[in-house]
Amino acid sequence: MPPLTMPKMGDAMEVGTILKWLKKEGESFQEQEAIAEIQTEKSTIEVPAYEAGRLVKILVPEGETVPVGAPIAEVEPAREERRRARAAPPEAPRPAAPPVEAPPVAATTAVARAVPPPEGRLPPPSPERVKASPLARKLAAERGLDLARIRGTGPGGRIVEADVLAALAAPAPAPPAAPPAPPGIAAPPIPARERPMSPVRRVVARRIAESKRTIPHFYLTLDVDAAPLTTFRQQYNAAVAEADRVSFNDLVVKACAIALPRFPQLNSQLVGEDTIRTFEGVHIGIAVALPEGLVVPVVRDCQAKTLRQISREARQLAERARAGALTPTEYSGGTFTISNLGMYGITLFQAVINPPEAAILAVGAIRDEAVVRDGQVVPGRRMSLTISVDHRLVDGARAAEFLQEVKRLLETPMALVE
Repeated sequence: MPPLTMPKMGDAMEVGTILKWLKKEGESFQEQEAIAEIQTEKSTIEVPAYEAGRLVKILVPEGETVPVGAPIAEVEPAREERRRARAAPPEAPRPAAPPVEAPPVAATTAVARAVPPPEGRLPPPSPERVKASPLARKLAAERGLDLARIRGTGPGGRIVEADVLAALAAPAPAPPAAPPAPPGIAAPPIPARERPMSPVRRVVARRIAESKRTIPHFYLTLDVDAAPLTTFRQQYNAAVAEADRVSFNDLVVKACAIALPRFPQLNSQLVGEDTIRTFEGVHIGIAVALPEGLVVPVVRDCQAKTLRQISREARQLAERARAGALTPTEYSGGTFTISNLGMYGITLFQAVINPPEAAILAVGAIRDEAVVRDGQVVPGRRMSLTISVDHRLVDGARAAEFLQEVKRLLETPMALVE
């Protein structure tokens, strides 16, 4: 039987991590019984057995990540195990092998090399042995010169006055180089710890790097008058059951669901190098922050759903994401993404496009600030929207028009429930 391989549990799945082996080597399992628990990019899934058998050998230990299709274990189907058991003759006892003596360890002899003694230095000749004229001796003594270091030019190498004067005129020799300072004491290492990336963090890191490396981003920011939106949300939530209350993010999702069909370039993706795929349905991914990374569950066909339906589905998907219970179909197939950091007080940021989508909308916090209305400075509420766009698919003017349409819808929020 071929080895058990890492299954592909969704179109976006490329790698999987063995979280736990539910069977040990040598243990049997039944058809459809779970053998292992794996973590994909966004959720945890059990790997079932396709037929009854026995786990022969585990090839990938717990905690390791391998690509889809890689062998993770050797298994033997029950039918093969029974056939082999019937065909195998009884095994005769084998004689014990004689003990093997270890060869003696050869002693290693270090060969010392003779080091020649340091070469001795002859003492410099004493002044008495130096041939010099009386005048040269007197002048050298007055100036503190060592006659032994002066070369004589007189008869027989005798040092004369001119030699001493020449030595006085010559530049002084450079002082010997100072011995190198002893190395300083190395700074103690900074306390730190290392840990492997979680599977989710690895996927986030890979996709973010891919996006910034391959997609030419450009960014547009627009301020929205959030006062009408705030009033609308308060009145809407007061009129519905608690389970049907909406968040500001739900309102932004609904506004994008209305605007995107009018600007199909932003609801598209690049296929290869020269083909643009435009989607009929609007499938909006909503970024959800988890301790181990970011997941993006997708609300499908938002263009056909009411505000209440979008709110309920978004809430359920976020709860499943935090519980690690998303299925591959729930976090794949998005055509546009919204990332909201307003709940953290972040007023403005630029998000990285979720490839292969054409754009992502970053939503900032609603803030109180003074605004000018009818020539008067009055209190106001503002919310910043920043769209990151793939310039290969969308031009700046079209992205700006889309952002203007989203702004119009949010500033006239009754349009979101019509």
